[in-house]
Amino acid sequence: MDTENCTNLYLQVCQTFLTCNYKDPSTFEELYKLLPWLRQSLTCCICSNVVTNPMSSTQSHCQHFICRQCRGGRMILRPSCSWCKNQDTFEINQHLVVLVCCFHKICELIKNSPILENIREYDRKRAENLKQQEISSNKEISPKKRRKSTKRREVSSNSLLNIAVYQVLEDGLAVKQSIDLTG
Repeated sequence: MDTENCTNLYLQVCQTFLTCNYKDPSTFEELYKLLPWLRQSLTCCICSNVVTNPMSSTQSHCQHFICRQCRGGRMILRPSCSWCKNQDTFEINQHLVVLVCCFHKICELIKNSPILENIREYDRKRAENLKQQEISSNKEISPKKRRKSTKRREVSSNSLLNIAVYQVLEDGLAVKQSIDLTG
């Protein structure tokens, strides 16, 4: 995802959070959807954590990001991207450094707000629903048809969107990093 989209997502999260009515939990629904998208947009393609000291290619248009300490590692989120196979062209992305710091701050604000209990309740209900869906789908698949994959597990982008909102906040708080805008 490019930095412009990340910035737009961040601004949407801020606007949604700031316009939430703390007495009306239905006003948080959009926030519950946007936070995982923002978290996904700031994900390292190698470690699948929120990027730290984010780097991006200076010579491609793929807009994949990696952490500086992950440089040289195998991509698990976008393993087939031919544009960013040469990580020697990656440099610190100053725009992303600022966005990750902003992500940390909005997570801090949300976690210290009155809506935290609503987020926990939302995650609890969502986990129950997912568990029920899993039980239902397992009943529909006969044991003979189940296969275990022998492939190396690759993280999908969709799995990052299924993350609990509270976990997104935890991930955002864990990224506290110093801002080094000099590169």
